[in-house]
This record gives sequence, C-alpha cells and structure tokens, in this order.
Amino acid sequence: MDGRLLAEIRDRYACRAFLPDGVDDGDLRLVLEAGRLAPSAFGLEPWRFVVVDAERRAAVEHAAFAQPAVVSAPLLVAIAALVDALHPDSDYVRARFVAEARGEPIDGIEAAYRAFYRPERIAAWAIGQCNFAAAHMLLQATHLGLASCPVGGFDDALLAQALGLPAGETPALLIALGHCAHAQPERLRKPL
Repeated sequence: MDGRLLAEIRDRYACRAFLPDGVDDGDLRLVLEAGRLAPSAFGLEPWRFVVVDAERRAAVEHAAFAQPAVVSAPLLVAIAALVDALHPDSDYVRARFVAEARGEPIDGIEAAYRAFYRPERIAAWAIGQCNFAAAHMLLQATHLGLASCPVGGFDDALLAQALGLPAGETPALLIALGHCAHAQPERLRKPL
C-alpha cells in the first residue's frame, strides 16, 4: 500500500501562529484549484473562494474574534456557501446539472435534487459541502509545504459584511495559510 498521501494527511495540522512570510501566488493558485476540484453532491459546487485583501483584512480579523491564526497568517481565504443559488429552479442549478449530465438528459438528477431540497436546511447543507473544498485546499497546502488552519469561529453577519458577500451567500469557513512559526506538535488522535 502506498502511504504517500496518508503521510501528508498526518503532516497537516492546525497552525495557530504564522511567520510573516507571504504565500507565493503560484501556490495560492494551486490551493484554490484543489478546492475547485473537490467533490460536491449533485455536482453543484456550492462555493465561492474569496482571497482576503489588505483592505478587508482588519474587518475579517474582527469578525473572527481576532483569533491568533487569523491575525498572524499572511494569507486568508474565505469559502462562501452559495445558498440562494441552490433553489431547484435557479439558473445556477440548471447550468450545473447540464454540466454534470455531460450531454445526457438532466431529468434524473433534477428529480433527485427536487426530492432532496428543503429551504430550511439548504444553508447548513451548503456549508457542509464547502468543507469538502476546504479539506482539499488544506491537503494541497500541506503538499506545498504550507501550514494552514481552518477557522469556523466567527460572527456570520460580520464576516459576510467584511467580505462583501452578496445576499444569498453565507460564510462557511476561513482558511489561514502561510508558514508556521512553530514545529508541529505530536499528533493526538483516537485509535482506529
């Protein structure tokens, strides 16, 4: 059994304090590409990635309660869940189904999605889907020798405002990226 990917999974951990060194633009593109290629139910890809610029940085830090990983990371990427776009009759959903069907009729996937869709739970579902993209991004960062920290603790309304998210999108997660200021601690996990 080839354990190379498992080794990188073992190496990934949540860095809480980053060095000020920046992240190379090429590495950032690879991290974003890893998220773009993540699996999603119904092929809906219900996410958008927002690279936090200097203009929004202070407001994002405030919305995330000035957590050390957020404040010290040289790069922050927010993942926004496309909640309103997920209505079964939206142009977005139709376009994704057409793409997913690869030239075949969309009737089957459309019927399955309509049976699944409930407006009262779609936001939580979309945020959960965003976590697939985040996991890919975190592992790609590790592969590139970058440290990362997924951050789920934030004020939703403040973060949406800080990121300039339009109505119908909600923050799912922040990812802090950079080079860690300390060595990885011993990995503590329950036995299999």
